[in-house]
Amino acid sequence: MEEPFIYGFLSAVHIMAGLQGLLLATILLFSKRFGSTSNRFFAMTLLGVSIIVCYDFFYYSFEEEELPLVIQYMPIYIRTAIPIGLYFFVRYLIDPKSQLNKWERLWYLPILVEVITELAYIPVNLFLEENTIVGMEYVLLITEESIGLLTSVVLLSLVVQKINRYQKFLLNNYSTLSGKSLIGLRNLIIIFLVIVVIWLLSHMLFILGYDNEGIYTLVSLGLILFLFLMGYFVILHYSLFKVIPYDPGKTHLKAKKKLSPKTDEYHKKLLDMMETETIYMDPELNLPYLAELLKISPGYLSQIIREKEGKNFFEFVNQYRVAEAKKKLMDTDYNQYSIMGIALESGFNSKSTFNSLFKKYTGQTPSSFKKSFQASH
Repeated sequence: MEEPFIYGFLSAVHIMAGLQGLLLATILLFSKRFGSTSNRFFAMTLLGVSIIVCYDFFYYSFEEEELPLVIQYMPIYIRTAIPIGLYFFVRYLIDPKSQLNKWERLWYLPILVEVITELAYIPVNLFLEENTIVGMEYVLLITEESIGLLTSVVLLSLVVQKINRYQKFLLNNYSTLSGKSLIGLRNLIIIFLVIVVIWLLSHMLFILGYDNEGIYTLVSLGLILFLFLMGYFVILHYSLFKVIPYDPGKTHLKAKKKLSPKTDEYHKKLLDMMETETIYMDPELNLPYLAELLKISPGYLSQIIREKEGKNFFEFVNQYRVAEAKKKLMDTDYNQYSIMGIALESGFNSKSTFNSLFKKYTGQTPSSFKKSFQASH
């Protein structure tokens, strides 16, 4: 009784996840609200995972042989579509207007190779003798799965690297990351990369002739987890689809140049603006705007902050906000304010950011800092 129950459970969760993924992909492809190049590639990823999960449903429900031949032979079980879709989703999300370089165009080749390999099943089954079909199908299976997994490892690693560069751009240009950060997406992709590595292990066991069903079941459940997380992600994190675009070529930090003789003068003006004009109270303060006020270039201002303060722009501004919050937490005039109220009055617009930065700079949470101060007075 136990084994039929397990397979029944597996088939049920697979069809639920597969249908959800297909629905989300359809919404991204045809909804005007989500109409963008990046989202079409995101839909490509969701379709790729959903089709694999739906095929696994037929396996765990013991209905695999009941699939019509036309579906079995259709080139739709394309593993490479998943990492390629994710790569171009992130690439167009953060840099929507630039043209693909020659290396990026090469990333379409794995899909082409895998489609050709899938189509090769048709002549193998139609024209080869029965005793050679199994051997050829084994070779084709090993080939296409190897292409898909190796492409996934390479491209997903590049995606994580690309997001990390984008996060560095944000830290060097913005004082608030709320609604801009891609850390959540990066973490999802890292989870998916772990799933792919486990999948690669399962594939190697299969090649070596070992039983890989248990490990592949973990992979299949991981794909389901990925689809459900992506569903949550699309529904609750629509702001992600409105991240700040940037040109990696123009915003990449160049080699340090020698600071001009006026650097100390500009540095003093900068500190005056922060300390006397309290410009940090603007929650949307950014590097280009501050550079405009100082009548210098953003790159020059960034260099001044890095070399004179030893911080990026995000850290430089938020140290003032934390200091302001500390004053207000110790001020009896603000006793009626909530922690979020104090955060807003200090230039923050996110409670989670406020809490994490406050603890980073003081070693205490805002509430424990306030309690400690009140207890000592």
